[in-house]
Amino acid sequence: MTDKLRVRILQVLIGVVLLAVWEFGSRIPGMAKFPLFDPFVVSSPIQVAQALQRLFFQDNFGKHVLLTLAATGAALAVGIALGFVMAFVSFNAPLIRRLTEPFLQFFNTMPRVVIAPYLLMAFGTGFMPRVLMATSFIFFLVYFNVLYGLSRMQPAHRRQVRVLSGGRLDELFTLQIPIGFAWMIRAFPHAVAYGFVGTVFQEFVGGDSGVGSVMIYGLNALNSATVMATVVTLSFLGWALFWLGSRVGEAFAPWRRELGV
Repeated sequence: MTDKLRVRILQVLIGVVLLAVWEFGSRIPGMAKFPLFDPFVVSSPIQVAQALQRLFFQDNFGKHVLLTLAATGAALAVGIALGFVMAFVSFNAPLIRRLTEPFLQFFNTMPRVVIAPYLLMAFGTGFMPRVLMATSFIFFLVYFNVLYGLSRMQPAHRRQVRVLSGGRLDELFTLQIPIGFAWMIRAFPHAVAYGFVGTVFQEFVGGDSGVGSVMIYGLNALNSATVMATVVTLSFLGWALFWLGSRVGEAFAPWRRELGV
């Protein structure tokens, strides 16, 4: 038995034990008084499985999942494009960087929770506020990663372009863009994950569809099985998106696996 297989078996066993504790913990006398084992709060694996079956086959839950994923995908496209371009503008125009840096730092450190109500009032409960909220996560992550990578570029490499009679455009296309792309790829898995978080958060605050809105429906109805079913769905989707983002990063930058980055 290989180490990898042994680890997988142990992981499955740990998962089974956790599910068993979750299912039978509330049946132990006196344990139900603790919120962690209170079935009214955390439901049970069997009830969650039944809720998932009902959501997917009776309540058209798949449509909500697709809307959440679509908003995340749109935010990825917008956030990565804006962050990538803005990083190059800031790197190549020091005056613009000095002018904009305090404002970018301010908005980056501002808790996203404070802009969620504004997005709700300004754009309603539809698709746009989710995209904007997720974009606010992705833009800064990509911007600061790409700008950091460009700032670490060796001056000798830039001088070498000049020695070979290259101009600013030659440096941009042969040196800066490849370096910036590599650092964008490094940030891509986290951009996917944070974009997903932003989308779900906006749905949770005020969405008329999406997985977050289903969670709010279950919370208002005091239906812990529905709430936990959405938690399980979101956890799986978040893990799947991060895994997919990592595979995309490895496909575009295979050297990352070799270097362990």
